[in-house]
Amino acid sequence: SKYLNKAGIDSNFKLLKIVTKAIVSNAWVKWINDSDVTRYSEQRLRKHTKSTQLKFLRNKLKDKNSKLFAIYLKNQHIGILELSKIDNYHKFCQLIFFIGEKKYWRKGFGTLAVNMGLKLAFNKYSVTKVFADTYGPNLAGRNVFLKSGFKIEGKLKNFFKLSSKRVDKILYGIDKKKFFQKK
Repeated sequence: SKYLNKAGIDSNFKLLKIVTKAIVSNAWVKWINDSDVTRYSEQRLRKHTKSTQLKFLRNKLKDKNSKLFAIYLKNQHIGILELSKIDNYHKFCQLIFFIGEKKYWRKGFGTLAVNMGLKLAFNKYSVTKVFADTYGPNLAGRNVFLKSGFKIEGKLKNFFKLSSKRVDKILYGIDKKKFFQKK
């Protein structure tokens, strides 16, 4: 397994590509069942176990258009980042992330992970466009994407059902040129 560090960032913060099922920790299963962590995710709609996460991971490892990374701080697994829907013809992918360890929320780790994910998408996987989306009320996710250089490129009105009401889906995008201009 190869650690991928962002230049100038403390070497205690890493993205590790998931290459084995060993990463499916009790912590990951706990996060994915935590209603605070999954409030703005489809994951909130089902119960997760170590077995269901292993199945998820096996499917992701078979998917050549998806790359899954564990987010580590020191030696603690604190979240997940995925580059999905990697399209080699159109040169785009989707970026998805979450910080599962709540004590690390609002400390900049989501932004660090997203920036590292963008560097991988543009440099290693040779895409020219990365897109993401959030539920409209997900201000933390919105802030991470905007701080990372994404722009809001669209909104789908009343897209998601959240509790008893409908909320918008916010669409974000960033292209390679803009990402490297902001550095």
